[in-house]
Amino acid sequence: MLKRFVTFIFVIFLCPVFGQNIKIKGRVLDVDGDPAYNISIAFDNSPKSVFKTKRNGEFEVEFTVGKQDSLHFRSVAFDSYTLELNKRLIKKAGKNNGVYEVDIIMPDKTIGIVYVTPDLPDTIVGKDYSVEDFEYTKDGQLVLLTYEKNLKKGAMLRMLDQNLDEVDKYYIPGNAIELSKDYRGHIHLLAEERVFYVKTMKEDMQVFLEDRDYYFKYVAPIIDTIADNIYFSNYSDVYPAFDYYEFNLKDSTYNVILEVEDTFMMEFYRAEFKYVDVRTKIWAHQKQIETGIDKEIWVGATVFTNSLYYNPVYAPLFKTGEDTIIVYDHYKNRMFRYTPESGFVDSTRISYHLQERKSGWEQPLLQDKVQGKVYAMFEKNGFTYLREISKTTGHVKKSFKLHFKYVDRIQIIDGQVYYVYRPFESVQKKFIYRENIDI
Repeated sequence: MLKRFVTFIFVIFLCPVFGQNIKIKGRVLDVDGDPAYNISIAFDNSPKSVFKTKRNGEFEVEFTVGKQDSLHFRSVAFDSYTLELNKRLIKKAGKNNGVYEVDIIMPDKTIGIVYVTPDLPDTIVGKDYSVEDFEYTKDGQLVLLTYEKNLKKGAMLRMLDQNLDEVDKYYIPGNAIELSKDYRGHIHLLAEERVFYVKTMKEDMQVFLEDRDYYFKYVAPIIDTIADNIYFSNYSDVYPAFDYYEFNLKDSTYNVILEVEDTFMMEFYRAEFKYVDVRTKIWAHQKQIETGIDKEIWVGATVFTNSLYYNPVYAPLFKTGEDTIIVYDHYKNRMFRYTPESGFVDSTRISYHLQERKSGWEQPLLQDKVQGKVYAMFEKNGFTYLREISKTTGHVKKSFKLHFKYVDRIQIIDGQVYYVYRPFESVQKKFIYRENIDI
């Protein structure tokens, strides 16, 4: 009897009774473990009494046992989180002098409201030939890579004026692949074994054969310029890391401004050396002696990159405004802002690319070539959704859904999205369509 009485007294002192206050304190973090500040905290039955987290993510609130049953954490940057004030929580607080300590992990925001435009897309080019790729010139002309039956055997370059009337065309020998515009706005045609420079004038188009090695070594890596500075990378699709460089034309100096690496992929990339056969290991050792490049890299580049597990690294750089560039590092989950005068002025967390199987995030990011806005692209059930990425917060805005399924060659120009599309199982050729982005 005495033992039961002592146990009863012990429980009374451990468990707070109705009407007693419990203190909840801790930190609010994002999924990377960084502090999430300015998060709104409110009780279920007291929505007007709102608390905020500090800059370091810390918070401290009190609730009355029996009067409040849940605590809500809300922010425009995250999906909401609810902490249930149940008996288990109260019991733990009772064991800690009425204090319950907890770290709250805010869930990343999923795709929000989808805005579907009621307007039908405009047909920009719809002829008796298919359009494989297209580029606009500085003067508003349209250069098309087209074919009638087969791109590999019957590729044709066509130039349309601003009224979309054909003014010139040029037959392309060999297997044409795509059009590419360099940092100066010049258009190049990439073929399987050759590269052509496409020079456009008012009513004339001239095509010149380029030095393929020179193009891929000195032209293609350059992304953009700011004043006397050129920004380029040493990206290779067979290595899961690369560097961004700044080259000054006046003093001819190089500066590495950012290192990008998929550390998770790099572990598997280098580990591939352990599992290859002896002959491949001997070959890799010989290559290391000849070139000085690590044997693990040789095996990773030739073997692991051909597996289903390898994905090329993707962290694009865009120029925004006259003197600022932004790098979207999808492996550090940060958006870096850089200026030539001040270097990296700040960085902001990004999360739109996380849980890509759930969200449908697709590469690449798209930049409006006139307005400079950057859009993330998502695909669900064959439809493409575009969401603008805020340059200040890194958050994505409402979605814009393209009208057709499985579109290709998407470009955004001055608030309008252009793409190539052919209806499934249709005799129609591949046309160019245009829609107004309304977000």
